[in-house]
Amino acid sequence: MIVGGSRVQWRIVGELWRPMLLITVYVLIVSWIDLSYHLEDYEFPIAIVGILGTVIGLLLGFRTNSSYDRWWEARTLWGAIVNDSRSWTRQLLAFAGAERNGKLGQSAVARMALRQTAWCYALSRHLRNQNPLEGLSGLVDSDELYKYGECLNVPNEILLQQAVELSELKRQDKLDHFEFVELERTLTRLTNAMGGCERIKNTPFPASYSRMLHGLICGFVLFLPFGLVQVPAPALVFISLCLSFGFLFVEHVAIYLQDPFSNKPSDTPMLSLSRTIEINVRQMLGQTDVPEKLEPVDGVLY
Repeated sequence: MIVGGSRVQWRIVGELWRPMLLITVYVLIVSWIDLSYHLEDYEFPIAIVGILGTVIGLLLGFRTNSSYDRWWEARTLWGAIVNDSRSWTRQLLAFAGAERNGKLGQSAVARMALRQTAWCYALSRHLRNQNPLEGLSGLVDSDELYKYGECLNVPNEILLQQAVELSELKRQDKLDHFEFVELERTLTRLTNAMGGCERIKNTPFPASYSRMLHGLICGFVLFLPFGLVQVPAPALVFISLCLSFGFLFVEHVAIYLQDPFSNKPSDTPMLSLSRTIEINVRQMLGQTDVPEKLEPVDGVLY
């Protein structure tokens, strides 16, 4: 997630330099042709360019709003994950803590609470197509970590292990029926949040809409200089480049926002949120080896 810093803005703008270079060459050629052959005598209708620009503006607005809705839903889902992870640890401590069950109960509570932190890290990297087992060695046992290595969906397997141990606590009468139901509801909410993230990840924005919009922008860029032949050459070049850059920039932002799990600067800061969850969980367990929060790198929080 972009949280500040001018280098990030220049990084985004820098990705447009190739198409803008081609547009600049094209506009200069049209301007030279205008100066040599007086294209203003042909009276190219500027209304065509204006109508096309209006249509593109409406389509870009729809796409940007749709992409932002996907991005905001992803952030909302991860906000729910943060809350439910804290609730999971709090419920375990309140229902099956050391005061009630002794050291054995506290050991099971700590194991299940830290496993929830491991689930957050695994889900973060799973959504970004990275190794979901990275960084889990200090949160789950080595034997359990080896078992996860054979799974296609590690976060789902971790939730299954949580459910198995939760049922074991119920069988040992360390949880009554209502406490078990509340913890199971928390697991269900975490599963629903994971499914929502996977739905966003595995449902791409319609390619036909993207191609149509990009084609209209290319058509606008091609016709725009001819609609401005009535103005002086410097103004023709300046206006053409500014309008072209504006449409391309908005389209580029929409492309960034439409996939909030692609490990780009505009992504949901899942690793940072997972680190926050780990800090909160370890503090609730009374542990002293609490890691530090992740700091932004070049204005980007990952």
